[in-house]
Amino acid sequence: MKKLFLMGFVTLAFASCVSDKTVAPQTQEQKYAAAFESFVGGKVNANVNWGFDDQQVTAFGKDGNLMRGVWANANEWSGKMNVPAEPTESEIDLVQKWFNDNPNPTVGVVVNWSDFFVFQVWTQGYGDKNMDQICCGPNNQELEHINNFNLGGGTDNGWHGKSMFMSNSSSLKFTYECSLTDNKHKVYDHFIIIPGSVIDETLAGNYYVGFDFESDGSTGEKVVPADGNYADYIVRINPATYKNAKRVMVEDLIDSNLDNLDISDWDFNDAVFDVAFVQEWNGSKNVDYAIITLWAAGGTKALTIGGKEVHELFGQPVSTMINTNANGGVDGLAPVVFRVLLGDATYQDHNALEIVTRVGTTELTAKTGEATQKFAVPVGTKWMKERKQLTGSYTSFKAYVNSSKPQDWYNTVTNESDLY
Repeated sequence: MKKLFLMGFVTLAFASCVSDKTVAPQTQEQKYAAAFESFVGGKVNANVNWGFDDQQVTAFGKDGNLMRGVWANANEWSGKMNVPAEPTESEIDLVQKWFNDNPNPTVGVVVNWSDFFVFQVWTQGYGDKNMDQICCGPNNQELEHINNFNLGGGTDNGWHGKSMFMSNSSSLKFTYECSLTDNKHKVYDHFIIIPGSVIDETLAGNYYVGFDFESDGSTGEKVVPADGNYADYIVRINPATYKNAKRVMVEDLIDSNLDNLDISDWDFNDAVFDVAFVQEWNGSKNVDYAIITLWAAGGTKALTIGGKEVHELFGQPVSTMINTNANGGVDGLAPVVFRVLLGDATYQDHNALEIVTRVGTTELTAKTGEATQKFAVPVGTKWMKERKQLTGSYTSFKAYVNSSKPQDWYNTVTNESDLY
């Protein structure tokens, strides 16, 4: 009996050990699932798809011919995009005064957008300062004429009705020509971009391009040197936001030590970006793109969206957290707008889930009914500040994860101060 008892004890201990090894998370994915379930207080409901529904494609088609450059069909803009309002008289006064009061400004920023609107704010009129053919592009070799911005109207500022949408273009560089004075269409690039928030808090979200006029007098006209005053010609630029877009918020903890997590680690702000799908004519066939608008990068690991590293897109090192109110981070950077060319075989459903997001070499997933590393919400939903837990502000998120309802959990908000 004693021998049998000892064998039974050993057998029971061995079975217990095997059971522990079976239940305890072994892979990084299993550890992440366990940590996520602890965060949300239960299992993930089998019907939760994390907001990743198929999206409508904004089709420009053959007649749109929008592959690159201007799209002048202003009467059609509002059907496809959220068109910013034209500059108001009070806005013009604020902006013009700031540029005149701040010669040689040092607060200029880099703005990196592929798709954007341009609105005229102020021009000096004819005379010695005759600018025409404002252009933009990634560099001097790929400049594009922004239609509708040839100077006119005499001494009137002439801003009314002057606007343009630039598609698959670039806001990295702006130039102008002064053909009447130089007769050679010489390109000048004395420009600076000022965030609206620097000028007045009511203008936050706008960006203003100011030009400092110069003419070399090569045809005998008056020589006008650049003088550091960028109020000679001012336009406002705004990123394009498409009506079919969704916002994606990303958490990179799958690439972390999951044995030692704090509740504040669950902030889902390691990347925040919008995704819209467009179809354009390239001269021979329709081509599909995803338009990505990157708003924040709250992680300190190499994270890519569609193959592009998010910190590099902002012009910052990987160690810097961006637009999340992080200690030692950088705030107030302009969003980045770029395009991902979609291959026919890979992108069938036009769903933001198909935009591959990786931290290091690990792809971040959002599988229906499983612990997620990202989710989709409507454009305009605010993201968390650094080290502020998601459920501290979006109090219905746990209920959504556990029961798949409410699906509009992002509309239940507390602790607004924790949101960016």
